[in-house]
Amino acid sequence: MFFTEDTKITEIAVHRVGSQTDPEGGIMISDGVLHLDEFTENAMIHFLFSSFKYDEYYRFVAQDGNVSDNGVYRCVSSILTGSDSLYMHSVALAKMLYAKCISENILKGEFYVVKFQNCVYQDQLVNAVGLFKAEKKETFLKVYAEGNALQVQAEEGSLVSKIEKGCLVLDVQSTDGYVVAAFDSGKGENGNYWMDNFLGLCQMENNFFQTQKAIEMCNDFVRTALPENFNITKDQQAILLNRSAEFFKTNDEFSFDDYAKEVIQNDEAEEQFKFYRSQCENYGGYQLNDNFDISETAVKKQAKILKSVIKLDKNFHVYVHGKRDFISRGYDQDRKMQYYQLYFNEED
Repeated sequence: MFFTEDTKITEIAVHRVGSQTDPEGGIMISDGVLHLDEFTENAMIHFLFSSFKYDEYYRFVAQDGNVSDNGVYRCVSSILTGSDSLYMHSVALAKMLYAKCISENILKGEFYVVKFQNCVYQDQLVNAVGLFKAEKKETFLKVYAEGNALQVQAEEGSLVSKIEKGCLVLDVQSTDGYVVAAFDSGKGENGNYWMDNFLGLCQMENNFFQTQKAIEMCNDFVRTALPENFNITKDQQAILLNRSAEFFKTNDEFSFDDYAKEVIQNDEAEEQFKFYRSQCENYGGYQLNDNFDISETAVKKQAKILKSVIKLDKNFHVYVHGKRDFISRGYDQDRKMQYYQLYFNEED
């Protein structure tokens, strides 16, 4: 959690940004900063922090390698150091975002630029700058008194429990592009215009990153690379995926050697796995450590990837959790069809 009861909003500005194709105008710049009462400030803090994922961090980058060429980085740095006003940079940031909103599918929404005091990072209190965009609106009923009667009016606004796009720049490691937490719940709809085109972020290669990439690598090896080089059946694949999932869940540290011995359990396939690792790293442009601490958060996030499911035509899904000896595969000559036999003690 990045905030506590001591976290405060010291400055906040909001503008409205949408698509450049919007005939009604895609950008509206406010005249000045907001002034919040205590109740609204507390609600705003919960609203803005509600969708962050923890342990998954990014940093600012630029195409030429000089992070100072990243416009968002420069604006955020000036806000954090207090060298210029937040409002001035919020206007510049809103215009930068608008310049990236090319697709007609991008929704118009409120763009918040916020300076926080006393955010929490690794048990330390740090200042931070947040950039947020609330796009989707909900209809709610406002009940109010008018004389001796109650009136009801429908209004449209953002739910305080949900926001679509966010970025929290923590005032640490500034020369390396800062430590940045970010999310985009709608990136599949409009590409990566928030994370990549506007913010210019790349994921930090911490234990979360290492665990995430290792799980993806192990999954792809079992599902694609292994069947290309070895005669392996779907039920054998399911057992290997189950072993992989258990390895990540039950160990505190990941070791490529230990994984190969405990999960793959075949000398020739283990050598193939080493070769596949080098291919993934070269193609992906990253380097995994031979040993690293497993991130529990990454394991939970990637859990669905390693699900060991055998899909049989469109009729059956068989979930395999272990006990390779309790499942067998064969071919029925009379029906001219493949079959599986499953052995069990109890049926729920």
